[in-house]
Amino acid sequence: MMSDNAPIHDADGDAFMTANVVAFLRLPPYSPDMQPIEDVFNDFLVIIKILVYLNQALVDDPHLLQAMAASFLSQRHIVGQFDRVDRILAAVRAQFTLAFSLTLLARTPHT
Repeated sequence: MMSDNAPIHDADGDAFMTANVVAFLRLPPYSPDMQPIEDVFNDFLVIIKILVYLNQALVDDPHLLQAMAASFLSQRHIVGQFDRVDRILAAVRAQFTLAFSLTLLARTPHT
């Protein structure tokens, strides 16, 4: 499980996960690029706003509104957000590897 440093993700939660043998990773305080679900939530919110704009009566039936909004999110859309994070991590790893290699190369004596 990944969590950010939001106030709700506190030491009690960490203790619970540790006690229940749940592997977890804390992200930096603000790292939306590393939290793919945030983009899914943002898209979901936009869909809800559009649906309400088109049909105000949906406000009176929140379950229907949520179901309709969720029907617009495909599995591919959600997986795509995680793929995006994988690409970001790959780029970061590549940059780190290149920087590390250049550092080692600079320290290697040349004859």
